[in-house]
Amino acid sequence: MDTFLKEIEERKDEFYRYVYRNIWDTSVADDVFSSAVLAAYKSKSNFKEGSNFRAWMYRILTNKCFVANREISRRGENIDDYQNYFVDAIKNESYKKATRDPDEFLEMCGDEVLVAMKKLSTMERSCLLLKTMQHFSYKEIAEILEIPFGTVMTHLSRGRAKLRKELTDYAHESGHLKKPEVIAFEQGRKTV
Repeated sequence: MDTFLKEIEERKDEFYRYVYRNIWDTSVADDVFSSAVLAAYKSKSNFKEGSNFRAWMYRILTNKCFVANREISRRGENIDDYQNYFVDAIKNESYKKATRDPDEFLEMCGDEVLVAMKKLSTMERSCLLLKTMQHFSYKEIAEILEIPFGTVMTHLSRGRAKLRKELTDYAHESGHLKKPEVIAFEQGRKTV
């Protein structure tokens, strides 16, 4: 088996999860993934031996997701509704668990998380997924997406803020985050 196919085989689940989470219409995830692998295979001569295969492949996957999402947006789907407000969850145990193993945490979450992710812009979602799920550095994300380093930080900040707004009620209802009044009561403080 050639090196390219071996690399794809070893990481196919990781790559597919990225496409599935980054695509607005999950029913086309298989097609987008297949298209990306085929495009990568056809251009494998452009891959420089010794460079970061994952980053190179993520660039191709991301580009294929952008194209597919552009087609989906032409169908008129609205993904930019914002309604909820989120409180700071940094000290919450569920938040700590989510940052240690985001894949496991997302598997436990309901569809609300997926819906909230789909409401982010493509660049915000791509930056978040590459950072939190694939653990790429800011520099690597900038290279994969071919955008400036500072723009990566901006997209991450905005994406996180939108998710906080979108997921407040869900986090409270599912027990992942206590309401500020409950925390204050448990600590013996009164809320204003």
